[in-house]
Order: sequence, then structure tokens, then C-alpha cells
Amino acid sequence: MAKKMTGRERVRATLNHQEPDQVPMDIWITMDSYVALRRELGLSPRVAKPWDWQNTPNAIKVGSTTWSTDTRVEVDVIEKLDLDIIRRSSYPPNDGRGFVYHPDEDLYYDEWGVPHRRAEFETGYGGAHFEIARYPLAEATIDDLESYPWPDPRDPSFLGDLPEEIPWLYKETPYAIHCQLGRGGIYEQAKYLRGFEQLFIDMAIDKEFVHALFSKLLEIELEMNRIGIEAVGKYLNTLRVSPEDLGTQTSLLVSPEINEELVRPYYKKRFHAVREMLNEVGNSECKIMYHSCGAVRPLLPWLVEDGMNIFDPLQPLEVDDGQPARFKRDFGDRISFLGGINVQSTLPRGTPEDVRAEVRQRIKEMAPGGGYILSPAHRMLPDIPFRNIKAMYEAGREYGKYPLNL
Repeated sequence: MAKKMTGRERVRATLNHQEPDQVPMDIWITMDSYVALRRELGLSPRVAKPWDWQNTPNAIKVGSTTWSTDTRVEVDVIEKLDLDIIRRSSYPPNDGRGFVYHPDEDLYYDEWGVPHRRAEFETGYGGAHFEIARYPLAEATIDDLESYPWPDPRDPSFLGDLPEEIPWLYKETPYAIHCQLGRGGIYEQAKYLRGFEQLFIDMAIDKEFVHALFSKLLEIELEMNRIGIEAVGKYLNTLRVSPEDLGTQTSLLVSPEINEELVRPYYKKRFHAVREMLNEVGNSECKIMYHSCGAVRPLLPWLVEDGMNIFDPLQPLEVDDGQPARFKRDFGDRISFLGGINVQSTLPRGTPEDVRAEVRQRIKEMAPGGGYILSPAHRMLPDIPFRNIKAMYEAGREYGKYPLNL
């Protein structure tokens, strides 16, 4: 009998397009969901309070993007679910606080100066999300960009405990280490600062402003990655550049031509610069992950060409060329994929049998020859019952054994 691989060995093999002993598995979850998950697993309780986690006993640390309230999943959960990857991220460079609550406005300001209001989910399953209250650069000019209070990657809170924790995880655990160091990105953060509608107008009639804003955001993104990679880059198996949605459920946000002119040049610079940073710390094996939701199939050729190694989250959408199997067919010899299990319908509203069937199908489509990590197709929210989380990972272990027989 072949020796069972560690999670790190399993991930490394599959990202090199080799078949490991079984399909690797990952988790991506919000704070409110994580509180419930730990309870269901019989683990010590945690508290979701992203605006005051440092002063709250048993609070969950802020994740890779403050507004999304995604969480750092702890080793005890990874062990309990028998997963393969540890996700870690930098901290907000505003004393690590994430949201700063302004009681006079009842608003929560993130590290980019974007004010949010806390909105309880109306579906009856508990939890809350954070909605943008206003866009701080909605009426800005190019000159205003120089005086804006941008987050400072050189703030000591940006790395926090990562220089101690990540080497410890590398030496003391068997898991692959996945990290995101940028905390906003380029195109995505521009939408939150400028406003979606105004940014799209700018992309049509004020390209000079778009270039100025994107250039500033690229500068911050690269500095965050440089500081983080110099500190912990040699330990990483995967590095996720800041996530940036390029599509809706059915189409691109802007035309391929505008993407080519205004978006691609900044992404290309980022991919190339991050690869060079990783090479400089001696980690040429680390794979670069990029996330975009939506129907982005038309843009995958240039993302692949410009340096993306892993595409996430592999949404199983009913849109043209959006089916996961087509991504594997067209790009599976050059990149790997993470995600694929539907958080919009199957996981929240399906039965455990539905979840098992989708996991089986996704593995059948995506896992031959390696190159696939099983994971929810986005953050798991509190509407996903524990029975379906359990079914997803149990099915992954059952159907994901190589050689596949599906």
C-alpha cells in the first residue's frame, strides 16, 4: 500500500499536475459561519466581532478582506475536518483593527477609509454582512489621490504575528500554507473607493483618472506583497493576489476591449512582480492564485498567459462557457483550479445527497491528472447547514481517492 501523503505533499503534487493519493480539500468561511462550525464540531467557542476583535475574548482574527468577514480557520478545525490547507493573510495596516467603529454615524470604517453599515441577514439564519455606506473617492480628482489617507503596508500591524506563525505552521504541521498579503487589489478596490457606476463611467470617458487610480492601487498591492513575501514567502505553497471580480453571473463587467486596455496591464505587472518576489526568496515553486467570480471565461486566456497558476473559485454557473468541465478542457494542462461546490444553491438549500452528487461530479470533471482542489465555490455563509459541510468533505474523501473510479 502506498504511503499516505501529507496535505502539503498532496497539494504540491496536484498543483504540479500529478495525481496524489487523493484530491486535496480546502475551506473558505465567514466569521458567523465559523462560530457555528466550531460549535457543531464540539470545539472551543469563538466570537465574531471584526470591529473589536483585539479586545474581545475568544474573538476571531480578521481575515484577508475586512468587509467580507472571512476568517482564519484554526488548526483544530483543519484537523477535525481532515483538510489539507491552512489559509493565512496579512492584517489591516490600521493597527490591525480592521473596522473602526464610529458610533456617531453608526458606521464601520475599513482600512481603506470606506464606511460600511452592518446589516443583519434577513433570511432567518443569523449573522450579518457589511454594506458600503458611501464611496469616499466618488467625487475625487487626480490631484485628490495624492492626499488620500491610503493604508500603509509599512505599519508594523500589517504583518502582525505572521513572521512567527507561518514558520511554525511550516515546521509543526503537515498542511500546505496558503497566504494572501494584499488587502484590496486594483480594479476591485477602485470600485469600493470610487463607486461601481462612477468607475465604469470613468473607464469610458476619463481613462486618465482610471490609470492614476489603478497605478496607486497597484503600488500599494505590490508593496504589501513585497513586505509579506520578504517575511514569510519562502514557506508558502500558494500565494493569492488580492481577489478582483471581473464578471457578473452572466457576463463581464466591462467589454473585453476595455479590460485589455485598462485592466490587463496592471494585472500583468502584478503577476510578474509577485513571481519575481517569490523567486528572490528562493520559492519558485509557490503557485500564484487569482480569484474572480462571475462569467469570466473570455478573459482566462490572458490571465493564464500573464502568470496566473490557480484559478479560484470555479463557480458552477449556468452561463456560457462557465461550466467547470470546460475550464478543465481548455486550460487544465496549464493551470489548476480551486473551488467548484455551489454555495448559491447546493450547499445552502440542497440535501446531503445533492451535495454528495455535486462533489462526485466535480471530481469526475476536474480531478483527472491532478490540478484540482475541492472547496466551496466561495465563502460559506451561515445559511449552509453543518450536515452539508460534513457531506461535502466526506464525499471528497470517498470519491477523491486516486486512481479515480467514477
